[in-house]
Amino acid sequence: MEFKYIAILAGLLLMAFLLYKEVRRANRARLIWRILANIVAMGCFVLLIVPIRYETHLKQNPDEIILLTDGTNPDSVAKLKEKKYALPSVDLKNEKAIILSDLSYFLKSKPNIRKLNIYGYGLSKVELENLKDYQVNFHPSISPNGIVVATWPAKLKTSEVLNVQGTYQNTSNQAVKLVLKGLGKAVDSTTVEAESSKSFSLKTHPKQLGKAVYEIIALQKNDTLAKEPLPVQVGDQTPMKVLILASFPDFEYKFLKNWLYENQYPLAFRSQISKNKYASDFLNLDSVNLNQISTSALKKFDILIIDEEELAALSSGERSSINIAINNGMGLLIRVTDSKALTTLSGKSNRFEIPPLKGKKLNLMLAEDHFKFSPLQIEQGLFLKTNQNEQPVIADVSGKTLVTSTINGYGKILVSALSSTYNWILSGEKTDYAAYWSKLLASAARKRNDIQSVNIIPQFPVVNQKTRIITDLSAAGKLPILKVDDVQLSPRQNMELPFQWDALYWPQKSGWTNLQVNQTIEPIYIYRKNDWQALKYQQTLNDTHQFIQNLSQIDTKTQLADIVLTEEVSIWWFFAAFLFAAAFLWYEARILAF
Repeated sequence: MEFKYIAILAGLLLMAFLLYKEVRRANRARLIWRILANIVAMGCFVLLIVPIRYETHLKQNPDEIILLTDGTNPDSVAKLKEKKYALPSVDLKNEKAIILSDLSYFLKSKPNIRKLNIYGYGLSKVELENLKDYQVNFHPSISPNGIVVATWPAKLKTSEVLNVQGTYQNTSNQAVKLVLKGLGKAVDSTTVEAESSKSFSLKTHPKQLGKAVYEIIALQKNDTLAKEPLPVQVGDQTPMKVLILASFPDFEYKFLKNWLYENQYPLAFRSQISKNKYASDFLNLDSVNLNQISTSALKKFDILIIDEEELAALSSGERSSINIAINNGMGLLIRVTDSKALTTLSGKSNRFEIPPLKGKKLNLMLAEDHFKFSPLQIEQGLFLKTNQNEQPVIADVSGKTLVTSTINGYGKILVSALSSTYNWILSGEKTDYAAYWSKLLASAARKRNDIQSVNIIPQFPVVNQKTRIITDLSAAGKLPILKVDDVQLSPRQNMELPFQWDALYWPQKSGWTNLQVNQTIEPIYIYRKNDWQALKYQQTLNDTHQFIQNLSQIDTKTQLADIVLTEEVSIWWFFAAFLFAAAFLWYEARILAF
């Protein structure tokens, strides 16, 4: 027998007993009122346990659904009468919705659904990929309060500074203090004013070697709003060897040469004085014969930086030696200043020119993680067009590419249309200059072992959530050994890039863990679920907005259908009636009976 029938039967029996006691009571004053009060009290008590449900009819499009995601404001959806669906992570509070454990599976099982109304912060890139054939309306929540952009170097040399840069979005009416903490003490701080969005930069010089976890803490008076981990590896590594071949020693080369020397990079610099006559400098490096660029000479360097004019002036034999060195793993960075390519190597990137706007600053960002640099005081008119074989490295905020990367054998070729990055130093933005050139050198330089790179997706891997590990190897075709804490993974080979392998993993604990790729150990950090929550929400908002902009909206005909919805009478009415009837019975028995 169902519970509701048991409750009704028990209520009827109790009501019959109470009525019997009322009838048999010696004082028969207000008998009718007492009987009515008992009936109301017991009836409402049963209805508190067994609510009354009824059916209503609503005109609704059966081809669309309402989807609630993280950050949904309950007040914004409370008045929506249509059936609602929600992801498992959504805090529904008093809102009723059907939980979808797998959105993709649900949509495939309901082929009639063609439109989604999404509320909250939106969906991740992976989830959005499944919505390309749907009409999507996005009702975003307000931007989250906290750190919405953050970047820092995951690996440092002992001579380098840990520079944490980002943006804090303060939606409250009080100021917030950001503190960088390491090794048990505060090392740097800044303040974000109330109701403002501020870019910040916090710095420290790590004193220890090995793995460490710094923290960035957001404080508001005596309250700790957030405590975000900053995993860092500090190693005493030999810096890459750099060769610069210049057609003439301009200011860009002069500042770059000084920066490389100050940061202990072994550097060989050759500039042309006249035809077949060169001047050479060797900094932090023994001298090398650079009169003739040969394969044997290039083996001593990890990266070659050259302007297109000098590349075109080299002999065909020297250009052939450079091409062989790139195929064997050396990186090449080509500076271009003209819309027409002068060589085959520099012609791998297409170019276009637009009239530069006088007095307008150039706002650059890393194409991979959208980190924004300080404005650069130059008038830029030359840009690059990326094709399917190229990857943008540096772009402006409007999306026009200025630095591209192409795989060539085991090495990489970077083409840069930027000619005056030294203006950052002239304007006092040395950190941006260092971040820019560190990124370019790291992207192009020769790899020192059989692992070219290890990439973790998502950016913040979390306990018990799917994590994708992507590794590029220097040798293609051979199945790599991938292990995480002695757990053997099953790698898959990329059919288009045979040197690239990936594997899926579900982390079991937070903190540092070891990824083994063949004989190399690569430490990776697993975050807690609530780490960097505001940043994740902001990224989801940005991804969903970008997806909506790129989505070709599909017109769907509105065909309203009569949808039957089951409503429930609020139990507060019954509670109020029960309280009133019980109060009357108490008052009548205690006061009126005498």
